[in-house]
Amino acid sequence: MLPRPTAIKQRVPSSIRWRDRRTSWTLASVQTTATFRLIGDSTLTAEAVTRRLGILPSRKFEVGDRVSRRSQATRRSSAWLLNSNSGIEDGTELAQHLRRLLDDLEPVTAQLWDLVHAGYQANWFCYIASHATEHAAELDRPTLQRLLVLPGDLWLDVCSETDHDAAS
Repeated sequence: MLPRPTAIKQRVPSSIRWRDRRTSWTLASVQTTATFRLIGDSTLTAEAVTRRLGILPSRKFEVGDRVSRRSQATRRSSAWLLNSNSGIEDGTELAQHLRRLLDDLEPVTAQLWDLVHAGYQANWFCYIASHATEHAAELDRPTLQRLLVLPGDLWLDVCSETDHDAAS
């Protein structure tokens, strides 16, 4: 008869335990933000979205507005944008940005769906920048379940910090 194998307890260094990787040092090199966007064609306005939702947008653009001060081009669609914060944040998980937006938008879920049925296109535009292979963005199931109740696809703009720094 062969000897019975004994259980071997292996000590895993904390530097490679996946749960331990979610510490603040991993967020030090992460930049994130999120925006809920409603885009309308030439017959739909951002002002109508504001009236319907009763929420002031972070930014809005109407058909005919100039694209920028440096360009004579004008917008062919309206846009109503609600940002999770005033700009790109360092050291914040993407899920936290989405939860901020959800807290503001869940009370007007029915109105958001009405706007989508009226022709507006919705999306959740998310920006994530991280130093190469330093961080994996995590979207927990409860946050994803909350997102699924509201209209809009999840758009992820993922890049390295150096890409963002070069663009600034």
